[in-house]
Amino acid sequence: MENQDLPKVYQSGNVWQKKVYRHLAEYVKEKGVRNYGRSKGITRNGKSIEGSYYAHLLCEKDGFLNFISESIFRKALKRFDEHKAGDKERILSNTASSQAYCFNLFIFLDENMELADELFSALLAKEVKVQHIIPEFTPGKNENLIGFEFDSEIIDETIGDQGPNRGTDADVAVFYTDTNNQKGLILIEFKFIEAEFSVCTSYRTNQRNHPVCDSTLFYTHLVDNQAGPLKNGIRCGYKKYKNWPLTQASQLLDIKIIQSLAGCPFKYGLNQLWRNILLAERVSSARGCSEAHFWVFSPQSNDPFLWKNGETEKQLREILTEKGTNAFRKIYLESVLEKIEILIAGKSMQSEFREILRKYRV
Repeated sequence: MENQDLPKVYQSGNVWQKKVYRHLAEYVKEKGVRNYGRSKGITRNGKSIEGSYYAHLLCEKDGFLNFISESIFRKALKRFDEHKAGDKERILSNTASSQAYCFNLFIFLDENMELADELFSALLAKEVKVQHIIPEFTPGKNENLIGFEFDSEIIDETIGDQGPNRGTDADVAVFYTDTNNQKGLILIEFKFIEAEFSVCTSYRTNQRNHPVCDSTLFYTHLVDNQAGPLKNGIRCGYKKYKNWPLTQASQLLDIKIIQSLAGCPFKYGLNQLWRNILLAERVSSARGCSEAHFWVFSPQSNDPFLWKNGETEKQLREILTEKGTNAFRKIYLESVLEKIEILIAGKSMQSEFREILRKYRV
């Protein structure tokens, strides 16, 4: 359908999200797009209602415009074709997609490994050689990671929640070696417009859980079951996975502090961070790494929403060990882009990187 006039800019969300939608609407317009994408339809009172056209959405034939190069576009599609990678329609149509941003940045780095070496050496404050950059990393798969292989028949590097369409994955896994030939791992959670990390499904969907999850009894009743099994559907959904045994054995999370809290710390945004920290330890151990890191890349302007004005980070750091404190970092995307901009000054890859800046520097 021809939409010669610019459709409306999406207005839902917080002030940061609205700013992103306005910026990307202008970006799409400047790219010469005149056929816009449509939001997903809904069903109301048994009737199907079509979605609306929005100025930051692309139609299917223009999906390649969500990527800064033809090469990155092809590699992103290949990842979806060969891997459990999420919502393919969204990555092609939604210019505000965090996943599209992540693919653009990290496949760009993968195509310029000397730049990746310099960037991660600067971020780690020591000289490293990046060996593999894996977007949409799913534990349990070797994926020809030379030097970081493991035997899945002997070692399980998941946290026990993997399935065909579910499980704790990492937006990006970076495997590197240092000057002492020691191996290291960074798992990165990548956020752009999200207003919250993933929360606990058991708590969100089961009101009966709340009195226990919100009390000092959460650990003895839901994790250890010292008082015997609870009735009336009260349960911790993570008991069926390895989360709690891994937390008890973790060198990054302080189980004694967690046990002493007045309620489960993993009800809200800490839930996703908890699972990713456990995954970083698990993958690092399985693949013979001497150090594991878990980082979050997110825009500084999104701090009041994603990080709840610093409260989420504060709560997380309160339950980390000293080693965990060193392993976890919140890194602003603006600072990453600034570092890359300095590193590539005068180099041939400047034009591609300028497109990243043009699109995502809001």
